[in-house]
Amino acid sequence: MNQFSMYKAKKKRAVDPNAPPRPSLLGHEKVIKDAKSVIEQQGQDLARLRIRVEELERKLINQTAYLNAIHQRIARK
Repeated sequence: MNQFSMYKAKKKRAVDPNAPPRPSLLGHEKVIKDAKSVIEQQGQDLARLRIRVEELERKLINQTAYLNAIHQRIARK
């Protein structure tokens, strides 16, 4: 065996040209950042929708009370 055989360059593996690119840490960081921004946006949307539901519930309660008062007034006449 040749004493310099361990220093020979290794053969490169065949690469599939149709294969997707290998993942990188920067790609993962971007995915995490995008996911965090989506979660934050959904949290803001959820808070806004909760406020809207509370407003509509109060409106429904007021309208129901108003209609009950009208019905009672009509029933008395």
